[in-house]
Parts: sequence; C-alpha cells; structure tokens
Amino acid sequence: MRIAEFFRAVSRARTPVLLVAALLVAAATVLPVWGMVLVSTQYPEGLRMIVYPARVAGDLAEINTLNHYIGMMPISDGFFVELRYLRPVLLGVAVALVLATATRYTRWLTMLPLAVLAGLGVGGLGMMRYRLWQFGHQLDPQAPITIEPFTPPMIGLNQIAQFATYSYFSWGFFLPLAAAVLLALVVVADRRRDVIGVRGALLAVA
Repeated sequence: MRIAEFFRAVSRARTPVLLVAALLVAAATVLPVWGMVLVSTQYPEGLRMIVYPARVAGDLAEINTLNHYIGMMPISDGFFVELRYLRPVLLGVAVALVLATATRYTRWLTMLPLAVLAGLGVGGLGMMRYRLWQFGHQLDPQAPITIEPFTPPMIGLNQIAQFATYSYFSWGFFLPLAAAVLLALVVVADRRRDVIGVRGALLAVA
C-alpha cells in the first residue's frame, strides 16, 4: 500500500481510530504506569512497588522499612503530588478525542490532545527521572547503613545494597503511547486531506 492510499484509509476510518485512541487513554487511567520489583535472600519472592495514575501500591510498608536503614525517604501517595493531576488530564484527553469524532473539521481537537500526550510523555519521564534521583541522592546521613548516592534506573536490572531490582513500564504507559501514534496518523491524514482539497480548488479555478 502506498503512503497516499494508507492515509486515505486513515481518513476514511477517522472516527473509529479516534474512538480507539480515546478508549486506550481512558483505560490507562486505571492501569499501572510503572513498577519495580526488589529481590533479596530475605525476600526471594520479591517486594513490589506499582505506580498507578493516582496512587502508589504494593509492598510499601516493607519497602519503606528497608529503605529506612539506608536513609531513603518514605514512599507514599502524598509525596508524588504530580499523580494528583495525571488521571484528570488523561480523562480530558479522552473526552477531547470523543468530541473530535463529531467535529471533523475542528483540527485543534486532535492537535491539542496530541500535544498534551507528547507533553505528558516528555514531562512524565523527566519527573520520574528526577524522583528516582531524589530517592537515591537525598539520603539521611544518620541512617544505620551508609551507601553511596545512586539513581535507580527507570527500566532494567540494578543492584541496590543487598537488593537486586527490576524496573519496568506497564500498560498505563504504553496505551497512551499507542493512542498518540493513532492520533498522529489522524492529524497527518487531516493535513493531507486539507492540502489536497486546496490543491483541487486551485486547479478548478485555474
């Protein structure tokens, strides 16, 4: 299939594509975004921390108890103030995408949600990187065990003191990413349709 034919197909399927994108974003509001598993000889089954759009869940009591010994600050919902805004923003994007299906020629209803999703992606990754740095560097100097400052990785394996950790992104991250790809295709298809329309009008006048 040629590129022109592909985008014509996207334009014809504009409404279902936008509805699928809206469903993906809406589903992400209740699914985990990121997680970490900590494994040691004392916890061979692993301790888990799971970050949702509005809360942090998992074995937080056990993790905070262990973190206390190396001087890390407690992990809690209240500390991650940015999570208070993530779910409302995602729901707003989903509503805008549904509205965009009924207003075909209102381009900002597709471009604005795409910009918001891009901003959430870049800003969210930056904020997560900062939070991980903060937890690994702002250590209590009076802690029972002294370790060198560190930054846990956002993804992959790492060793922290006696713990092996595995960090990963989850559905709450990948679904909005997929929605952004679908939305970008619609924006490009709309733009190509407008250009073709203007070109046809100019040729008709000529």
